[in-house]
Amino acid sequence: MKWLRTLILFEKGNVINSADWATVHDSYVRSIVSVNHPLGSGALTLRRKMRLPNGQWQRNGVGFLRSQFLRNMQEVEKWKAEGGVDLGRDRVQPPIKLYPSLEDYREPITSDFGGFDFITTGAGGCRVAIEWETGNISSSHRSMNKLAIALAHGILQIGVLILPSRLLYEHLTDRIGNIGELSGYLAMWEGLKATVNTGLLAITVVEHDHLTDDPALPYLTMGNDGRASEGRAKI
Repeated sequence: MKWLRTLILFEKGNVINSADWATVHDSYVRSIVSVNHPLGSGALTLRRKMRLPNGQWQRNGVGFLRSQFLRNMQEVEKWKAEGGVDLGRDRVQPPIKLYPSLEDYREPITSDFGGFDFITTGAGGCRVAIEWETGNISSSHRSMNKLAIALAHGILQIGVLILPSRLLYEHLTDRIGNIGELSGYLAMWEGLKATVNTGLLAITVVEHDHLTDDPALPYLTMGNDGRASEGRAKI
């Protein structure tokens, strides 16, 4: 798999020049480029999407890519995966106005955010969370919002979302999060910098190495969770 680029949406407290950031970035990039198919080939070669006689599309599933990345981080790069991050239902909400009374009001938090794909701590003490985004596009937005909130509350110092390029997206389960669909929202997340004392929020974009029409290469297994089955019917 190819690492294309890493976008720094915001950075405060000189985290960008820290040894922890340099180390974790180098490490997860190595884990990205180690994702391969067929296994042992040293590259990620995917079957090109194909229109089936029934009008549906054959595409590649995504779970295989995520599992290889996480395994590389732990077994090859030797990062210790830590427990989940509790963003806390009891954190103080900012006051908002009710209309038409214009009274101050704080809406209680009644839902959990769920965990991150990978959490660890660097040698310098930076708490790091990485989201490998192979869920649908709404999941990408949720991941970015979770990372930003955790950074704002000092729970994390480094937050990273890894997601497909637009070209890779074309050959994966339909509506998978990708940089093309998030590009219009980057300014919004950059604007959250003011809420953070110390922290770095990044997006890393990845892509396949090769495409092939060779019928001898199997498609990556596709599940029926999320919008995977729906995606097979999309043009």
